Amino acid sequence: MSTMTPLEAFCAAVEAGDDGRAETLALTMTATDEATLLEMAGSSSIDERWWAIRALAVCGSEQTIPVLQAALVDEDASVRGAAALATAYVYRRHAEAVAPLLSSVASLLADDEGMVRQCAADSLAHCGNAAVPVLERLLRESDHQGARSRAAGALRKIATADAAMVLYRVLNDSNHIVRTYAYESLDELGLLENVLVTLQ
Repeated sequence: MSTMTPLEAFCAAVEAGDDGRAETLALTMTATDEATLLEMAGSSSIDERWWAIRALAVCGSEQTIPVLQAALVDEDASVRGAAALATAYVYRRHAEAVAPLLSSVASLLADDEGMVRQCAADSLAHCGNAAVPVLERLLRESDHQGARSRAAGALRKIATADAAMVLYRVLNDSNHIVRTYAYESLDELGLLENVLVTLQ
């Protein structure tokens, strides 16, 4: 019979490359495991950094925020993507403290890796109205059309009145994907007819 704690078993699974077991054990991590996971997030091993971030998404407190900030600019794309998604999970528990990170997540909408861009868009969508200001600013200021498209897509998923107000302003955007997301979102919210009446 194994006498390892869940944390010890998790670390052993990561070291052994047993992703299935590592994922199962990551979901059992608690606040008492955070200090070890924070240390693990600074490892030279990409796998260890990735799994540390994955587990911190489950149990991380406000102490996790500086680690997430660093991981969002990690040299490895998979770690950046994991950090983007983890930000949304930690946001659910510590919204006020995590909110300043959302602009860093938004910057990943222009990442070189498509996977990272999608993770960032999904993360911001999960943060709801808190992400609307950073997405609005990106739509207004960025010249990166891929990032702008992802931002509009995230706003469509947020689907709140605040998101709709931003999408109203890009109904005639030069980027056809942005326009499409805006029209589709407003239509799904039952607002498109009102917009068309206003524009006539």
